Amino acid sequence: MLIEAIRKRRSVREYKPDEVSDENIREIIKAGQFAPTGHGNKSVEFIVIRNQGMKEKIFDIVGQEYVKEAPILIAPFVDGEKSKLPVQDLSVATGYMFLQAAELGLGTVWKNLQPEWEEKVKTLLGVPQNFRMINIIPVGYSAEDLAEHGEEEFSGKKIHEEKL
Repeated sequence: MLIEAIRKRRSVREYKPDEVSDENIREIIKAGQFAPTGHGNKSVEFIVIRNQGMKEKIFDIVGQEYVKEAPILIAPFVDGEKSKLPVQDLSVATGYMFLQAAELGLGTVWKNLQPEWEEKVKTLLGVPQNFRMINIIPVGYSAEDLAEHGEEEFSGKKIHEEKL
């Protein structure tokens, strides 16, 4: 059931140095490509970053250690001329990718790109100016065992009928 992947999915900020297989990366990106997009534009694309030097250059921009420690970074981006809802398209694709990674026993975290970082990262990665980026996804095996989400985290009090 999908709820099992949802329960397993946690934000991972410390990674083992273990390599992530090309097959697993492909499956994660496939989940992102299968995600719905506004008006069915399917314009989300992905850059897979393995090179340590490139990860360190991205770290220099965004300043989070896990960016250079994760074995893989995936940078989703979308053509701003094809997508009418770039933030939504990228967000849904990322969510699907997170769940697929969790199902494969891999950890991820959303590394937000502040507006001033977006242009620098796009330049670094050769992404054209008319494209949008909102995040980078570190991927790897968690360095620590993180507990799954439990029933105690669910609150029926946050469900409202018709209005608040």
